[in-house]
Amino acid sequence: MTAVPLPWRVRSSETIVADRWIRLRADECEDAAGRVIAPYYVLEPGEWISLLALTPDGEAVVVEEYRHGAGIVALGTVGGAVEASEQPLDAARRELLEETGHTAAEIVDLGATWANFGNHTNRVHHFLALHCVHLAEQELDEGETIAVRKRPFDTLGSELEQSYHQLTWYKAREWLSRAPA
Repeated sequence: MTAVPLPWRVRSSETIVADRWIRLRADECEDAAGRVIAPYYVLEPGEWISLLALTPDGEAVVVEEYRHGAGIVALGTVGGAVEASEQPLDAARRELLEETGHTAAEIVDLGATWANFGNHTNRVHHFLALHCVHLAEQELDEGETIAVRKRPFDTLGSELEQSYHQLTWYKAREWLSRAPA
């Protein structure tokens, strides 16, 4: 007979790092069998957005930037943190304009997924921006260098190296396949 997984009980928790970017805590947990799991590190970043932007002629507007964790320059969807004072849809509009200078006639909410539910507390909110047009210059945060690129939508998935960027592309492709013409 297979055991039924049950939530762990947190016996204690200690914040290791807390700044404007992230919180890291070390939990001491106990599972249903009484085994102690410690330390179990949990990252508590804010919510993120991932937005795939399409021009009126169907090209994908994507961003290329250096990703320090992996040590690579990579192509990706528009993305960023949801500020404490805003909703994910508002963050999607803001990030699209800041990172690319584009605005969208319509933004479709494709749902949210856990960033990494093994040890992260946040979700990624996926969006599809339709009929995007260039409106302004980029307004990048200090330390950001982002190149705006246009790619064919159909083959974009193979160029995306980050899993949640790929998922946004898959979700957008699925939504577009069901959208009324």
